[in-house]
Amino acid sequence: MKKDIEVYEHLRHNIKMNMINGIAWVIGFNMVSPFIGIYAIKLGANDFQVSLLNSLSALMVVISVIPVTYLINRLRDVHRFSYIVLYIARTFYFLLALAPFFGKKLQPWVVVVLVGLMNLPSVTVGMCWQSFMSDLIPPEYRSKVFADRNFWTTIVGTAVVLITGWLLDIIKFPLNYQIIFTVAFIFGLIEAYYFSRFHVIVKEQKEVSNFSQVFKNMFETKKFIYFNATSFLFYFAWMMAWPIFTIYKVNYLHANNAWMSIFTIVSSIGSILAFYRWADLSNKKGNGYAVALSALFIGFIPLMWAMAKNLYIGAVFDFLGGIAVGGYNMLLLNWLLELLPPTSEKMSYLGVFTLITQIAAFISPMVGMWLYTKMGYVPFMVLTGILRILVSLLYFVVASYEEKIEEAELKG
Repeated sequence: MKKDIEVYEHLRHNIKMNMINGIAWVIGFNMVSPFIGIYAIKLGANDFQVSLLNSLSALMVVISVIPVTYLINRLRDVHRFSYIVLYIARTFYFLLALAPFFGKKLQPWVVVVLVGLMNLPSVTVGMCWQSFMSDLIPPEYRSKVFADRNFWTTIVGTAVVLITGWLLDIIKFPLNYQIIFTVAFIFGLIEAYYFSRFHVIVKEQKEVSNFSQVFKNMFETKKFIYFNATSFLFYFAWMMAWPIFTIYKVNYLHANNAWMSIFTIVSSIGSILAFYRWADLSNKKGNGYAVALSALFIGFIPLMWAMAKNLYIGAVFDFLGGIAVGGYNMLLLNWLLELLPPTSEKMSYLGVFTLITQIAAFISPMVGMWLYTKMGYVPFMVLTGILRILVSLLYFVVASYEEKIEEAELKG
C-alpha cells in the first residue's frame, strides 16, 4: 500500500522525466540508426557485412542476456547501474565516428563490430527501463503515457532525420558522419542524465530464484509461453527482410542520405497519425487483439515493397508500414508489461523475452540474406509477407486464449 502511494506521489515527475529522456534518446538514435547501413556501405561493406549489422547485435544479446539478468537481479541499486551502463552505451556513437581512421579493409568491420557491441548495453538498459515502467506507471495510465511519449518522440525524431539527411548530403564524406555521430553522442549523454532522474521505488531485497528455476515457473503461465513463442516466430519473419530493404533502397533504387531520411520521416508520420488510434483500440479490445492486428498489417509491407519500382512508391509504402510498425512496437510493450508477474522475478521474465526475440533477430537476417540470394528480390518479399501474415494469426489465437482465461476466472 505504501509503495502504491509513493508511485502516485511521484507519477507526474516520472512521466516528465520519461518524456524528456525519450526525446533526448530519439534525437541521438535518429542521427545514427537510419544512416548506419549507408555509412557502412560507403565505407565498403558488402551484403554479408550489412546483414551482420542486425545479426551480430542480436548475437551479443543472446550470449549475455542470462548473465546480465542474473547480475541485475542481485544488484541493490539497479537504477544507478542502468544509467551508468546507458552512459557507456551512448559512447559508442562517438566511437562510430572514428571508423574512417582505420585501414580501408577494416573500416566496415569496425562499424559492424561497434554496432554489435553497442547493442549489449543498450538492451540491458532497455530491460531495466521496461521493468521500471511496470513499477512506476500504473496500468490505467500506460496506454496514454506511452502514446504521448511515442507521439512526441516521433515528431522530434522526424525533424531530426530530415535535418540529418540534409546535412549528410551537403557535408563532405566522411566528415559529415563524424560530425553527426559526435552530436548524437552529446544527446546520448543528456538522455542518460534524465534517465538517472527517475524516482525509482525502493524495494525490499528479496531472494530471487535462479534463471533455470524461473524458466520452469514460466511453464505454469501458459499465456506468457504462448506470447513468447509467437513473438519469436514473428520476429523471425519480420526481421528476415530488414537488411534486404536497405540493400534494395541503396543499390537498386539508388537512395542517398536524403532519401533514407525521407523513408524514415514518412514512416514516422504514419506512426504519429496512428498512435492514439492504436491506444484507443487497445483500451477497447485489449492489448492482445491490437498487437495481433498491427502484426497482420506488418505482413503486407513486404508484399507492397515487392511492387516498388521507384523511390516515390517506396515512400508511400513506408508511410503505410509506419502505421503498422508504430502500433506493434508500442502495444507489444503494453502487452508484455501486462503479462509480467508482480514478483521479484519480473526482470528474469523480461530477460527470457529478450533472449527469445534476440535469438530470432540473430538468425533471421542471415537466413533472409541467404534466401534473397537464392530466390531473388520479388519471390523473397512475397515469401516474407506470407510468413508474417500466417504468424500474425497466432497472435489472435494467443489473445483469444487470454480472454478465455479471464472469463473463466470471472465465472469462478
